[in-house]
Amino acid sequence: MRLIRILSGVLVAVLFVGLGFLMWRDFKSNRSPNHTLFRQGAVPKPLPDGPHKGTVVGYDGDWIGKTFDAKTATGKNLLKAGSGIEERYPFVTAVGRGIADPNTVVKIDYNIAGNPLWLRAILDEIVEVGPNHYLGKIHVRVGPVHFAVGYFELRK
Repeated sequence: MRLIRILSGVLVAVLFVGLGFLMWRDFKSNRSPNHTLFRQGAVPKPLPDGPHKGTVVGYDGDWIGKTFDAKTATGKNLLKAGSGIEERYPFVTAVGRGIADPNTVVKIDYNIAGNPLWLRAILDEIVEVGPNHYLGKIHVRVGPVHFAVGYFELRK
């Protein structure tokens, strides 16, 4: 019985720390210069199609961009894989009102069968901020609540 109470306490502490981190990231993201730029962006016309190079300030991992199929409103992430590139983590796209912003965006939704549970909570949104230059906003959904956790850029 004591072990169950200890484990429950640890679980509650981890949840509160995680929630606190998401709240802090949301606060920081919504006060960054990218937030203003994102709200000034527009839905790309035509919609993104084909591979796009991705960047995130301060990130140097395996993610290198996304590829889109405008006809099927789908896509996948592009990741370094040895000496090549691997397409992983499929998504569906749709044009609609932003989850947190009033502007219309392209939603990139990972909540589809086959994706890992941690990824299914992610909703990216992109707007065009220049010719073939897109700014993306990353949201984490926790039930009915969402948190903006950062930004990324895509270029054709």
